[in-house]
Amino acid sequence: MTGIPDPLQRAWLGAFYRAHHRALAAYAAALTRSRDEAEDLVHEALVGMLAVRGSIENPEAYAYRAIRNRAFDRLRRVPQREVLGFEAGRSIDGMGDSPADASDSSALQGALASLAPAAAEVVVLHARSGLSFPQIAVVLDEPVGTVSARYSRALAEMRVYLAKEEQHG
Repeated sequence: MTGIPDPLQRAWLGAFYRAHHRALAAYAAALTRSRDEAEDLVHEALVGMLAVRGSIENPEAYAYRAIRNRAFDRLRRVPQREVLGFEAGRSIDGMGDSPADASDSSALQGALASLAPAAAEVVVLHARSGLSFPQIAVVLDEPVGTVSARYSRALAEMRVYLAKEEQHG
């Protein structure tokens, strides 16, 4: 492969970008706590995908995994930075535009923030990004059963949180 992608590769990458950019960027922002860094991670992952496109079995899961790996690589290179962690609220910023959506979004942010970071990550990858449990298992390098169980427990915790909020809100 030359340094310049052929038109078919550019078309494929453009279509992939249009279909997945928003969810990939939200996931990256949740990891980095920075929209600028998130965009950098998404673009780095997509450029990296061009180099190995023919050998990627699941491009969507590959992109999420590449973003996650690059985020942790950046953390290792810059040790004085704040510890990288999953910040669920970043993944749902701007989901709704109406006041009712904003209220729902705020409640959802609170419910996600109440979860352990690993549980929130699974919820966001499944509910926000639309990944299947097998895809999430690839991204997180964990068994599908673990991912499924973590998601189920997280939803139960979120229901309890939201019910309490509704009673007190």
